[in-house]
Amino acid sequence: MKALKALTTALISLTSVLANVPVKAELAPQAVVDGVYTGIQHIHGYKATPQLIWNVARGSRTSCGRIYGSLYCKLNHTVYIARQDIQMAYHFGDAALAYIVAHEYAHAMQTAYRFQPRITPISELQADCLAGVYLGLIPNIGLDERDTLEIASLAYHIGDYDWGSRHHHGTPEQRVKAVVLGMRGAANGRGFAACRI
Repeated sequence: MKALKALTTALISLTSVLANVPVKAELAPQAVVDGVYTGIQHIHGYKATPQLIWNVARGSRTSCGRIYGSLYCKLNHTVYIARQDIQMAYHFGDAALAYIVAHEYAHAMQTAYRFQPRITPISELQADCLAGVYLGLIPNIGLDERDTLEIASLAYHIGDYDWGSRHHHGTPEQRVKAVVLGMRGAANGRGFAACRI
């Protein structure tokens, strides 16, 4: 546990440096989205696979209302990846987009396997953790140190302190800790057990 805390602290301090340094993405958005989506389907044995619609324009209508950011819509079992989130992710790097896709897919699995009764900061942090596990387990995708920093940087960037808001997903520190916990769970063989709440 001390090692996780030290790693999380180190990642948080590095994210402040990386957050202001644009990086050239190694893979195009479609390659990232396709690779992550296919990889997670494989992990789940191609069961309960949600539909994917990506590069969605802000304000587009869905079964769950208008799109103002990436989301999983349980009404039509669809993951929507918003265009502005793709652009935001690429300020950090292609691994940051992989994290967004894995996070939204995690919400679909929370719903499919009935362990997300409603959206709360706890369910959001669990989705971050599950995203970390997915990214660590996807076959033929290896995350290097730079990828891990891209993911942690975005997690930190999208954290918030809006405690009373229904859109509160966790503080920057909590989001980094959750995704790192999942990645470590994948690396040490604990897998999804690392994300039990």
